Amino acid sequence: MKKKLLVTSLLLSMGAPAWADSTQDEIAMLKEQLKMLTQKIEQLEAKTNDNAEAVEQAAEQAAEAKAAEKSESWADRITFSGDFRYREEYIDERGKEARNRNRIRLRLAAKTQVNDRLDVNFRLATGVDDPASGNQTLDGGFNTKDFGLDRAYFNYQLTDALTLTAGKMANPAYKAGKNQMIWDNDVNPEGIALQLDSNGWQGNLVGYAVEEFSGDDDILMFGGQLNRTFDFDQGSLIAGVSYYDYDNLQGNFPAYDGKPRNNSVDASGRLINDYNLLEGSLEYQTKLNDKPFSVFGSYVENLEADVAESGFALGANYGKVSGPGTWNVSYTFMDIDADAVVAVFNDSNFGAGGPDSKGHLLRGGYGLNKNTSLAFAYFSNELKKDQANPVDYDRFQLDFILKFK
Repeated sequence: MKKKLLVTSLLLSMGAPAWADSTQDEIAMLKEQLKMLTQKIEQLEAKTNDNAEAVEQAAEQAAEAKAAEKSESWADRITFSGDFRYREEYIDERGKEARNRNRIRLRLAAKTQVNDRLDVNFRLATGVDDPASGNQTLDGGFNTKDFGLDRAYFNYQLTDALTLTAGKMANPAYKAGKNQMIWDNDVNPEGIALQLDSNGWQGNLVGYAVEEFSGDDDILMFGGQLNRTFDFDQGSLIAGVSYYDYDNLQGNFPAYDGKPRNNSVDASGRLINDYNLLEGSLEYQTKLNDKPFSVFGSYVENLEADVAESGFALGANYGKVSGPGTWNVSYTFMDIDADAVVAVFNDSNFGAGGPDSKGHLLRGGYGLNKNTSLAFAYFSNELKKDQANPVDYDRFQLDFILKFK
């Protein structure tokens, strides 16, 4: 028995160092693994915190971007513009006292983009007492001047080529050389227009409400225009045809204020003709010495009148006022019979604001500064041209114009 205990003690004493070394190695290895595991946990925690912070920052940025987009889109959808004109005018109609007057025109406009295809437009303007003029004469003992609704309409883009317009609108008619033989620039018709613009073709179909009567047929106008642009190496040619059919003008008093303005009327002041106007026009546009240059011609005939039924305009434009030091000049000759056009809507300055007139019109403009310019117009006309004793008529206008957005 003692021998066995002795042997056992001897064996244990001999293996203790080896067992101790093995245990120390295992503990060191476990410590290293624990250290690595702790580092990995810390890395995961840091990554989790970073991800949470990134998510939070992304959410904040998205909210800010959405709010900014909402604010910017509201502001971007509405644009404002306007212009102001001060005019000094001299009129000399033979047989009458010469006249000097100061006139102003102020227009304020806004456009709202409802969506990618629909916009709404309106404009306020002075001169509410004349559909063909925005001028307001400075007189009346400093009284308050009128300011009214000049335009209110929408444009709906049906396709890339077709646009539907309805309301009191900017006139969609193309006017060769910007002549105002049929339409004064300030006339804003009321009704519906379908406008075409595709591959060199431009045009419109229109239906306008001219006068509404509760107990009689309304005065309406239906018409259309088609233009074709031909491009050449040195310029382009625009050829067009227009037709305007007024319904129920004949036998009624002239539209708006009942004044014939040289249209033919009977003893009671009612129009003796209907007005179905056929117009043909040409305009050639090019450049001369790096400035825009164009020549044009337009002819109109009232198919419902037997006499005094036609008119024409011929002219040229050179240059463009586009900034300080730029300029333009234009010349137009017009000859308009008494019943060639509807008098209340044609040029309100030429021929004292009516047909049965002919003569010259010279215009010019010069850019003073950004959005400011000077302009002049000189009318040398003959009134009552088809009567035995025509009347000489001179009119001079000097304008100071400023535009703003």
